[in-house]
Amino acid sequence: MLGIVRGHRGAIKVYSEPGRGTTFKVLLPAARDAPEEAPETADPAHDWRGEGTVLVVDDEETVRVLAARMLERMGFSVLAAVDGAQAVEVYRARHAEIVAVLLDMTMPHMDGEEACRELRRIDPDVRVVLSSGYNESEATTRFKGMGLSGFIQKPYRSEDLLAVMRVALER
Repeated sequence: MLGIVRGHRGAIKVYSEPGRGTTFKVLLPAARDAPEEAPETADPAHDWRGEGTVLVVDDEETVRVLAARMLERMGFSVLAAVDGAQAVEVYRARHAEIVAVLLDMTMPHMDGEEACRELRRIDPDVRVVLSSGYNESEATTRFKGMGLSGFIQKPYRSEDLLAVMRVALER
């Protein structure tokens, strides 16, 4: 969560009093421009359908569940892991059916960087799409030379995930 907020140049303030509870304030900069109107025309990219299984790896349950729903609507089957260590176990057991891994960068036990290395040891051709609240240049710096198949910044919309997955799988 903190990575997402910082990636959008925001901050989190925490106020806590014993016996009274805790309050979290998420501060984000105001938008400078009015939001763009959605285009009226149909986009042929939305007609693309995925096939196979995607392994979603994220320590935040909400992100895992939403990503899984988005991917299932695109036609994928989904497996989930709560951290890098579990992702490596799942991938080792079922890599033959997994077409891509949607991998969070910051997780406990084994972070995305270490998990990506381990996944590459199992299958050097694994397609890894990195997911982070940090912007692409900050996030992917640590993954240079690891052959990432894509990047998506959190929070993301279904159409953005579809576009990233399509590029990652058509390479």
